[in-house]
Amino acid sequence: MARSLRDSFSGFGSELLERIREDHNARLDDAAFEERVIGINKTIAALREAEVEDEKIIYLMQKYWDLRLSEVKEIMRQNRYTEEE
Repeated sequence: MARSLRDSFSGFGSELLERIREDHNARLDDAAFEERVIGINKTIAALREAEVEDEKIIYLMQKYWDLRLSEVKEIMRQNRYTEEE
């Protein structure tokens, strides 16, 4: 019976450790994504404050942040909406 019990728990520690690592990495990925979004929003706000034309902002965001045209336009639309509130 002891052998059966031991076999049942064999590998439990490594499975638990792996799950902890996966959870930690998922939180890091979420945090990195949030920081990226904050950086993008601040960049757009700074460029607008500097009175850079929208077309130039779109170009720069695509070039330096590797965003698609639709992504930049949506972010800029959302930023305009929050600026008006």
